[in-house]
Amino acid sequence: MKTVSKLIKTFCLVISFLMVGTVANATTVVVGDVNGDGDITMSDANMVVNYYLATTKPSDFNKAAGDVNNDGTITMSDANMIVNMFLSGNTGDPANGHEYVDLGISVKWATCNVGADNPWDYGDYFAWGETEPKSNYSWSTYKWCNGSYNTLTKYNADDNKKTLDPDDDAATANWHGAWRIPTYEEQEALRDSCYWEWTTNYNEKGVSGYIVYKVKSNKDMGKKKGKGSSITTEAAYSLSDTHIFLPATGYYDRGLESAGLLGRYWSASLYEIGQADVWHIRFFYSDYVDVVESGRAGGHSVRPVLP
Repeated sequence: MKTVSKLIKTFCLVISFLMVGTVANATTVVVGDVNGDGDITMSDANMVVNYYLATTKPSDFNKAAGDVNNDGTITMSDANMIVNMFLSGNTGDPANGHEYVDLGISVKWATCNVGADNPWDYGDYFAWGETEPKSNYSWSTYKWCNGSYNTLTKYNADDNKKTLDPDDDAATANWHGAWRIPTYEEQEALRDSCYWEWTTNYNEKGVSGYIVYKVKSNKDMGKKKGKGSSITTEAAYSLSDTHIFLPATGYYDRGLESAGLLGRYWSASLYEIGQADVWHIRFFYSDYVDVVESGRAGGHSVRPVLP
């Protein structure tokens, strides 16, 4: 990606005087289509670099379309992501063909895990900051260390990075478009703003996990119904209502553990106290749902989001 970044800068220096970056009369924001012409091209990447270098000032439309990773700022990471969208042919569709639902919170949530074909499939497992599954998840095989938790080579005290770079995001790398792993705050919003219901037979597929519903009443926000437990809701919920399903995929160490009982889904956010740990949604059976920390070398599931 360093090479791509250099290419972008060179490209911009060559054409910056040829392209002022006039924005079309667009009203619908498509992430990556910064100039609003209906296509995602190198022209959009050029505009983002110019904004980053303060050559030109972005409008509100430009900011919304140019902040591809949804971190609140326009940087070279956004330009790199636009270039990847252009080179991979994933232009004009931020979802890149993957399905999602709007749960009424800050981001849209994918209906499947990375590596899954259906909402009830487990999908692949990833160490945090790695973009490919593997058979052994341990510090000895972890990409960003020299064999142990105290020899971290990235996302450590030296670089002070707190959030995954797009290059290291399993959602971005595998699904492209504007997909990414959710942040800690976005996982908290999912936990606190939706209605969670445990099931052992989602959609008659025999798979256990949590159905996460878009609430019909604010009084249902954050409520969780476990197996055999009673809970009072303002409205009735069924699979015909807007929801996602998070299967209890377990986790990978040197083998698959606790599948059908436990769910662990990475966030993009490093744990503030120790760089060896990362925030993630975790639920165990129907007992609890929380956003907690975990060692980043383990194999967890990834449920992508769209800004």
